[in-house]
Amino acid sequence: MYIVRVVRTFIFIAPCLLFSSGFTVEKELFSTFTLVVEGVENPVGEIRIAVFDSENRYLDEPRYAEIVPVSDTMIEWQIEDLAYGQYAIAVYHDKNKNGKLDTNLLGIPTENYGFSNNARGKFGPASWGQAKFLVKDRSAVHRIKIE
Repeated sequence: MYIVRVVRTFIFIAPCLLFSSGFTVEKELFSTFTLVVEGVENPVGEIRIAVFDSENRYLDEPRYAEIVPVSDTMIEWQIEDLAYGQYAIAVYHDKNKNGKLDTNLLGIPTENYGFSNNARGKFGPASWGQAKFLVKDRSAVHRIKIE
């Protein structure tokens, strides 16, 4: 009788312990994420994309960095397994493929650029707070219009 009670207790408690300790069937949830870049004036050069997953690394260490050839006035780029969470994106149209955002003598960009949420900074890049967005669905689309 004592053994039966111990077994019943174990059968009841073991699953509770597993789930309360953080064990889940699916460790992380992922999204098929599509970025649409609009506003390409001239289909030459390349679009440079930087995806950031942390305010601490924003504009310094992207989680994803990609160079996409420009062949149309709208560009689509996809990540198949983007973990749910907060992100911010910076993009620019590198028309001459020199690997940098060209600026004039005053430091004002001469190539079109944009940030997630179509955020714009007043005297520099958009802040993390302006550009961050949440990925929380199995399929997500985010649009950025470059100017």
